[in-house]
Amino acid sequence: MVRLARPLVIAAGLLAFLTGACMAHWRLGEIPWGSSIAGLVIMVSAIVMGHYANEYADFDTDSITRRTLFSGGSGVLPSGAVPRSWALYGALAFLGLSIALTALSYAMGLIEISTVALVAIGIPLGWFYSMPPLRLERTWLGELDNALLGAMMFLIGYVAAVGSFDIEVLALSAPIFLAVLINLLGVHYADMGADEMVGKRTMAVVLGPRTKHLFIALVVMMYVSMIPLALLLPSAVTIACLATLPVAIWAVLGFTKDGGPKYGSILMASLFAFAAIGFILA
Repeated sequence: MVRLARPLVIAAGLLAFLTGACMAHWRLGEIPWGSSIAGLVIMVSAIVMGHYANEYADFDTDSITRRTLFSGGSGVLPSGAVPRSWALYGALAFLGLSIALTALSYAMGLIEISTVALVAIGIPLGWFYSMPPLRLERTWLGELDNALLGAMMFLIGYVAAVGSFDIEVLALSAPIFLAVLINLLGVHYADMGADEMVGKRTMAVVLGPRTKHLFIALVVMMYVSMIPLALLLPSAVTIACLATLPVAIWAVLGFTKDGGPKYGSILMASLFAFAAIGFILA
């Protein structure tokens, strides 16, 4: 069941949260540990819910795709290690836990209504990404849904501590959203053959080989979206974000060559890590 929860993907969510928390420390000069830990626990619970739901819903695709470290699911259900129904029960359990933790944390005064609002948006987006009646991952809307969730993991790291949104955090959310979308595009491109066989219409399936063109365009858009950061955030953060450019060039060259899922994933993680370092230095 631990493997079924995709620990590596959870680690990416933790890195996004850490980036938001580092930004909150820059803003406040400290970290309100009670609020941040409450936000972190709620987020991890919601991530596990989404992963279990996705593993349950993607049993058909994951049974025929080629698994890599970054794509193809956990492989647990196709292997028969646990019954498929356990994934559904786990998803429902963590759905209830996420809602209960949010309500309890708000009642105890650990989180503000802004954090509750993020969770109230994020839980349906995470659930209906895979599950009926929307099953967004089976359409081109799935990548947009999941990229928005990735940006919200960064936001909750900041908002849980600060208690509100501001223009600076929203500005940094733009390149983070695009970085997650780039990552997902690469992952779905790797699963394109299996997805097409089961009737999915992801961006990668719809675009086919043209996915590589969109990958390049999104990388360019990500760096263009960083331009306003120079006016809103400390120079250390802007420089740190732009320092990922060599990774981006490597990712573009690699993805256009073999279409592997690792390129977008490593670029995304690099942006999270470098932005966090920028806030620490600031």
